[in-house]
Formats: sequence, C-alpha cells, structure tokens
Amino acid sequence: MLETLENIITSSKEFKMLCDELEGGKLAKTILLLSKDSQYSFAFAKLLSTLILNGRLKEGRLEKNENYFKAMSLSHPDLKVFPSKDRLLVADSEDIVEESVVKPIFAERKVFIIRNIEQSMEAAQNKLLKTLEEPERNVYFILTSTNINLVLPTIRSRCNKIELGKLGSNELEACLGYCENFELVSVLSEGFIGQAEVLNKMENLPEFFRCVLSLVTKLKSSKELLIYSKALSVYSGQFELIIKSLSLIFEDVLSVKVGMPLRFASFKSEIEGVSSDYSVKAITEIRKLIDRAVKEISYNCNFMLVMENLLLNILEVKYLCR
Repeated sequence: MLETLENIITSSKEFKMLCDELEGGKLAKTILLLSKDSQYSFAFAKLLSTLILNGRLKEGRLEKNENYFKAMSLSHPDLKVFPSKDRLLVADSEDIVEESVVKPIFAERKVFIIRNIEQSMEAAQNKLLKTLEEPERNVYFILTSTNINLVLPTIRSRCNKIELGKLGSNELEACLGYCENFELVSVLSEGFIGQAEVLNKMENLPEFFRCVLSLVTKLKSSKELLIYSKALSVYSGQFELIIKSLSLIFEDVLSVKVGMPLRFASFKSEIEGVSSDYSVKAITEIRKLIDRAVKEISYNCNFMLVMENLLLNILEVKYLCR
C-alpha cells in the first residue's frame, strides 16, 4: 500500500511541479500543503522532504538512498517533525526557531515538517513568523493543514500554498487492495486515503449505511421518529459520517431527478424509488438543515436531540415542499 501511495504522490502534478521548481532553484522555502486528508498530506510532506534532502531525482524517480530511507522512517538528523504532541505548542515553536539556525548534519539541507498547523495555539504560530519569513539559506519548511481558514493570515501570507488533489477511484482501489465494500468506502471517503482506510476497517459499514439510507427512504411520519432515532443512536460516535452519508444520499436523489449518474449505484432502486417524494426545493432546504445540525453539534449539543430535530425538520420540509 505504501509503495503504491508513493507512486501516486510522486506521479501527481503537484509533486512534479515542486520537483521542477527544486531543480530550477525556484522552490519556495516555506510550503503549505492543503488537504482535508491529513494522512495524505503528511505522506506527501515526507516524500517532498526526501526530494529536498536528496536535492534531485534519479531517472525521474526518488533515489532510494540513505537520505530516502532515513527520511521515510523519520530518523534523518536533518528532518524534524512537529508537533511533539497533538498540536503545536509555544515550546515546539521555540525548538523550531533554535533548530533552524543549526547547520545540517548529514545532508546539504534541513527540512521541518509541521503537521496540522491549523490546530496549533495562536501564540505558537506567531512565534514562527520571523523564522518562516526569513528562513536560513538551506532550511525548508513544509506545513500541512486540513482547514486554511484556521491558519493565521500572517502564516498563510508567508507560504507557497499547494492544494493537493484527491485520489481517483482506481488509485484508491490500488492503495487499499482487497476491499469488500469498495463502493461505500470510495464514495464516503471522497477520495481521501486516510478516511478510506478507516472505513475499510469498519466491519458494520453496510449496516450503518442502510440505517442512514432508511432515514431517507423509509421514515414517513413523526410517529416513527423514535424508532429510527433509536436505531441511529448505536452510531452516535459517527456523527460526521452520518451527516456525510445523508448529504451524499440526497445528492443522489437529486441526481435521479436531473438524470445524472448515481454515486451509490448499488442502492439505485431504493434511491430511485424515493426520488418522487422529495422536490428540488425540498432537497435545497434539507441541505441547509444538515448544515445547521453540524453547527449545533460543534456547540456540544446532545447527539440524539440534534438528530431528532434534524429528522423532524426533514419530514416537515419534505411535505411542505411537495
């Protein structure tokens, strides 16, 4: 899987562009990799660090030398990965500032990877501003983020921002290998390998999805609300996945109405069978309700209360917008 993912990353247009910039002496000293998939962006960052430490490609490929193996195992003396814990602290930033002025030991360059910069303390980000703006001659910084809006504008302005693409269905399948529920994994992961691996290990994924699908296809009245919300309570720890599944199911209902292909092709009959129950206006309003439920959960509201309100409101919109 790791070798396959490496081949996908090094063949990507984003990686090739950075290779060309390095070879042309134009590679930015501070790079911000943007992707909702933190696992993919970290894998990308590690491979980019090996390229920087090696300084070039060999016959168009990363050279599998000592720099490569040490960097990939995170044991290279000139590769530093932060944060030391869950998020970057002021102490981490102080270590980065101090380390950045120390000359490389093994390679000609030194690389710092800072993961999920958006989760760090504001004070920790501010501590890095001068270092990121004026890095030492042979020092490179690779930052990753799942949400650029949470990164300080002063950090953003100092970085060359690279939006990483998602994996296609074939690439995802190649990375995962055997996957019993590949359609569900592929659609629900939306091309993000980290999420795909989590879903692939979810033994009850088909049962989970059918439970969510039943909210759209079988829930007919408020009298049944308790039955369905109770069934959903088993998955109370999967709120984000419930919401994503609901959103994608309603997108498929809309696709039926406008004659577009379905994402969940294996559930075509159920989705087609219910498409006449939801008008385009209803689906538009339901999307707003789903967004509101996400905000309510972010405010630490009770899972069951949020879900029951969401289902009740969906029923109401469904009948008001017929």
